[in-house]
Amino acid sequence: MSLCIHNAYRVTASGVGHGGVLVGDDGRIEALLDGPDHAAADTVIDARERLLFAGFVDAHVHLRDPGLTHREDFPSGTTAAAIGGVTTVMCMPNTDPPIDGAERVAVTAAIGAGRSFVDFTLQATIPAVLEPGMAATWASGITSFETSLADGQEGVGTDRLDDPARLLDVLEAAARLDATVGILAGNQSITDALTTKLQAAGRDGSRATAEARPPLVEAIGIAQLVEAARATGARLVFRQVNTARGFELLRRARAELGAERIGVEVTPHNLRLTLDAVDRVGTWGQIIPPLRSAADRAAAVAALVDGTVDFVGSDHAPHAAFEKEGLSAWEARNGSPGLDTLAPAVLDLALGGHLTLCRVAEVLGTAPARVFGLADQKGDLRPGLDGDLVLIDPQLQRTVSPDLIKSKPGRSVFEGVHLRGWPVLTALRGEVVAENGALVGPPRGRFVARPCA
Repeated sequence: MSLCIHNAYRVTASGVGHGGVLVGDDGRIEALLDGPDHAAADTVIDARERLLFAGFVDAHVHLRDPGLTHREDFPSGTTAAAIGGVTTVMCMPNTDPPIDGAERVAVTAAIGAGRSFVDFTLQATIPAVLEPGMAATWASGITSFETSLADGQEGVGTDRLDDPARLLDVLEAAARLDATVGILAGNQSITDALTTKLQAAGRDGSRATAEARPPLVEAIGIAQLVEAARATGARLVFRQVNTARGFELLRRARAELGAERIGVEVTPHNLRLTLDAVDRVGTWGQIIPPLRSAADRAAAVAALVDGTVDFVGSDHAPHAAFEKEGLSAWEARNGSPGLDTLAPAVLDLALGGHLTLCRVAEVLGTAPARVFGLADQKGDLRPGLDGDLVLIDPQLQRTVSPDLIKSKPGRSVFEGVHLRGWPVLTALRGEVVAENGALVGPPRGRFVARPCA
């Protein structure tokens, strides 16, 4: 079926203009329309001068499916995505069993097919045997390998690269494949030592778990990884960067090694919130890496504005209530849903004058698609690309509350935060999948493989 959305303010990374988009019967963008023009189509929608973006791309999503579906699954997580204006989710590999090879990629893609309301890609852990494991896994169409220097994924699918020799072996193998490696910087030795001291002193609470991960651990981890990337030629994406010093180090590294080799992600919660959020939402604000100071938050916004940050990823990390509540902070799981609030958290910054709408289109669409090899399919309003669209009402203001969270836990670190600029319609390949906070129609999402030469 064809779709025409007209009388919109069409927003791309290159500009904002009055017009619309025509999506053909094949689900791809057929034409961009200027001014008040509209075209004949099976479905014609008057945008009433609201903002029209390419469907958002979230490159950091934990859907927990298979194996951990008491936390989230494909239907629940992609419901949150569709209503939240996200038409492509990149799924992290810490499922049970983990996505650790080409066979698990195929199995997980089949699990998501027919159950997902938006399109999805898959990411993989580092295979235990690098050769030929990494080559076969990369050839299966994953968008990245994912790992960490510290904390890892709570024992599921973890290949923590805190052994420098193993780190170099992995990055050398990735460089030979021209594969992307997403990695969380940190230092496990320091975190373990501080955790022991804090627990011995009787400390508890989410502020204590944050103290076990001071800004120093990110800086040390980033410095180590930058030098490893320099030595091996690997292409890295630094996940969840969250400190002023971390952004400073990566700004310098991008200038020296090139932005195409040193990618940078920031999360909405590190852009918008500080550690004070735990006083409001308790352990639902307990996240790894932790929420930081007001100065670190300001540094994150500055890095987003000046281009040090490539894209915003939600780190959608849902947990069941029994894993978060009524426990000591040391026992509680770390993470919070993020798909529901990704778009308004970033759009509210733009509508408040802190960054441009064009930059929103870039960090939520064109940049994640480019970084992870999907630029010819997703993330932009160009003829030939998938007709994934999201219509934003810039006047719609809401205070985040549990009833707005469609993710399985129904809770959010953003509870109580007032945000402006919410999605009111989402289309996937030319078919409306969500409107005014509700799903429309059956699951239509597909597995999207990264094009392999």
